[in-house]
Amino acid sequence: MITIICDNCERELELEDKAAGTKVACPHCGDINRVPEASAEAAAPAPDKATAAGLPADSGPEQTVRTLRPCMVRARPLSFSGVALGMIAGLVGVVMGLSTEGRTWLAILGGFVAVVGFGVLFVWWLKTMSAALVITNKRTIQKKGILARSSSEVVHDNIRNIQIDQTFWQRVWGVGSIGISSSGQDGIEIQLNDLKGPGEIRKVIDLYRPL
Repeated sequence: MITIICDNCERELELEDKAAGTKVACPHCGDINRVPEASAEAAAPAPDKATAAGLPADSGPEQTVRTLRPCMVRARPLSFSGVALGMIAGLVGVVMGLSTEGRTWLAILGGFVAVVGFGVLFVWWLKTMSAALVITNKRTIQKKGILARSSSEVVHDNIRNIQIDQTFWQRVWGVGSIGISSSGQDGIEIQLNDLKGPGEIRKVIDLYRPL
């Protein structure tokens, strides 16, 4: 048997020998703990790749490494520019309509266009804020929703595949989609679109994987 102390709640955990060198969840608080190798005294510990890169260590208490959200402007620059120009044109119409006699209709039309444009951007912003990818030193978590919340997570030691999808224009603007699947599932468990620098995100996660 192997005995360790939880990084978070500091309770003693008894594990089977086959758990050596893996990560396990504490049954009391849910924190992910790294189990030392059975021959830790005989073999020198492997260098911590994350620490060498200036990020939180792979071992110890769970810490947030990155919190990422979908991009608005970078993901759809033409759509954003079109909505923004429509709002500006609408506001110009309001000013001209109110300052010119007999053109009240222009002010009404311009106000309608500006309000619609603002509404589109507001809904777009809410959609962006309702999704997040949180990378800790032990797992990656996808969160969805603002009022109602749902989440999906994968422990880094269990990640089987990280898939990145980018169109030509997404590569130009530096955004893309990232999908993560674990060895215990057939399909992709975490999928988030319009993230900035998906290649760099994969590199960060790889620092905490047993590659």
